[in-house]
Amino acid sequence: MNSSEFSWLEGVGKFPSEWKIMKIKEIGKVVTGSTPPTKDKEFYGNEFPFITAKDFKGHRYIEDTEKKLSRKGAEYLKSKQIPLHSVMVTCIGSEMGKVALTKAKISFTNQQINTIIPDEKVVNPLFLYYRLYPLGKWIKSLGSGRGSAKPILPKSSFEDIEIPIPPLPEQKKIAEVLGSLDDKIELNYEMNKTLEAIAQVIFKYWFIDFGPFQDDLIYNEELGKEIPKGWEVKPLRGFIDLKKGVSYKSENLITESDIGLVNLKCIRRGGGFKDEIKPYNGEFKREQVLQEGDIVIAITDLTRKGDVIGAPARIYQIERFKTLIASLDLVIVKIKNQKSLKPAFLYHLLLTHNARAYMKGYADGTTVLHLKPRDILDYQFVLPPSEYMNKFAEMAESIFQLTAVNFKEAHILEQIRDALLPKLLSGEIRVKVDIEEEFPRETKKLIEIKKEKARIRKTLLDYFEGA
Repeated sequence: MNSSEFSWLEGVGKFPSEWKIMKIKEIGKVVTGSTPPTKDKEFYGNEFPFITAKDFKGHRYIEDTEKKLSRKGAEYLKSKQIPLHSVMVTCIGSEMGKVALTKAKISFTNQQINTIIPDEKVVNPLFLYYRLYPLGKWIKSLGSGRGSAKPILPKSSFEDIEIPIPPLPEQKKIAEVLGSLDDKIELNYEMNKTLEAIAQVIFKYWFIDFGPFQDDLIYNEELGKEIPKGWEVKPLRGFIDLKKGVSYKSENLITESDIGLVNLKCIRRGGGFKDEIKPYNGEFKREQVLQEGDIVIAITDLTRKGDVIGAPARIYQIERFKTLIASLDLVIVKIKNQKSLKPAFLYHLLLTHNARAYMKGYADGTTVLHLKPRDILDYQFVLPPSEYMNKFAEMAESIFQLTAVNFKEAHILEQIRDALLPKLLSGEIRVKVDIEEEFPRETKKLIEIKKEKARIRKTLLDYFEGA
């Protein structure tokens, strides 16, 4: 690779005079990962993260991984060991150009990943992450342009990539500004997981374990277990209809559109919504349009363990899209009568272990799992009296409103971060940033969101104090 290939540096303007253009090999040691023989099961265990491209999920740090190594596996890859705060870049295959930091004290990666162990006298690890993060598409283009069937960026070429490096104190301040925004974003997402988990624990206690109703249980032959007296066992088909999402082609996914496609990538493993929505320009029917609070269920699954098949998600409003459309990999749940079945009750019912096991059990396929909508409709559940369902729904809907507001706040913070990042990394803005002055529109929205969060929290507090 020669300097002419560093096209991203051409035409981007001058950097501050005190910044240096340095090659990656000048700022740290580069380690290319490796994989222990898969036939030897003793190399794999639960002790050390073994990071692959599949573990890059848009987060800054990777600690939890699909695969882990045993002590024997770690000893086998001793020369490939990488420490805390190393910066990893995927350099082989379709996932090239993704960037993340290690969070565990000791980690290992496979051969798809080149890892920089930063010389912290030269470069701040978090700054290096932000420096490389926006170069993902450019790095991917370097590999895809080499004529190989499988795109690859060799270690030697990766080490020769040149990047502008400010003095270390300025690096740390840039990392602090961007890092503080990401801290708030990640906190909101973690808070949402916690809030949803609280609602799920309460649902299980009331409607699966029947904790408050233990004194009045009778045996039910259909389910083969005791349920509260007077409660009924019903199939979902009496309460809901399912509408298929839109079939689409790759050319329907474009760079910009005010219509967004919600597909399998928007469903968290085990259930829940995440924003990996793609701009869309194809046809669709009115019944395939999604509103905030709607429930969708995954009926296709590409994961090894079937973690997505049958998983539900409730849709949040996404500001950058006027319209959201469900893809053919999902079904949209239409409740026939919300007096008989509350959306919050149904959503948390679908998240239960019993429902997830049922959906997975009825899925068929080898490499790709499929779930028939009629099998979803046949799922039987215990229907409580309306007074208990309504009481739960009141609490759960407030939690959903709070998670929706947290989600919206995180998106605004992401917009601020993404607008700041190129300005800080080019030297256009020199460290000191007045967020209110730079982003008045977004700041106003954040103030409104703060008030809305306070209102919802009070509603929840009143609920729990009165429960």
